[in-house]
Amino acid sequence: NPKEHASFGKALRAAIRTARSTQADLARHLEIDAGQVSRWVNDKALPHIETVQRIEEALGATLVDAHTASTSGYDLFVSAPITGLESAEISAHHDAVEEVFSAVRQHVNHAYWAGQNVRTSDELVAADLATEQNMRILVNCSAYLYLQFADIVHPSGALVEFGFALGRRMRTTLIIRNGLHSPYMLDGFSAVAARLGFLPDARIYHVDSVHDAANLVSRNGRQLLGLP
Repeated sequence: NPKEHASFGKALRAAIRTARSTQADLARHLEIDAGQVSRWVNDKALPHIETVQRIEEALGATLVDAHTASTSGYDLFVSAPITGLESAEISAHHDAVEEVFSAVRQHVNHAYWAGQNVRTSDELVAADLATEQNMRILVNCSAYLYLQFADIVHPSGALVEFGFALGRRMRTTLIIRNGLHSPYMLDGFSAVAARLGFLPDARIYHVDSVHDAANLVSRNGRQLLGLP
């Protein structure tokens, strides 16, 4: 079981200690909030591979193997549009997804949110690097959750991830705020999936607010997310 292997967080703690450094020192070097380093150290989040390389340089350590092992240790992949949104919507949408993700974490210890570290368009990394990391994680997950609380107006990698999840026959849950122009392919999708045996089971929930979405997850837990 990959979750039983040395986690990235444990490896990072050891590297910080060996370098006679601190989490605060590393945060200052990376020019990020110290809370983000704390989340990595406690296995609450996983840095992007580019950031891992910067951490290795700062600490004089090799962490890429622990990072790769940790990417296979997730049960649930959480996806939400970023590049598909208007730039002005990205920050507020991130906060909305974060509220639901907090509810997810009440029931799922090993959940991965692909856009967790992106609050503005300036924080987007190269598309090929982001896709490589996300697909490496997605292929090892058991279930997929799509969250959308703003209109999609541009192509979005989240829909690529959704299509990949379908192709892998992953248990799929979608939560979308009422009144949005949802992607055309999602219209009536749950009924289509029920009729076609080659598609996975899919649940689509339309909610009036982010708070309703978080409550939906909190009340129904792992069953709603397609996890045993």
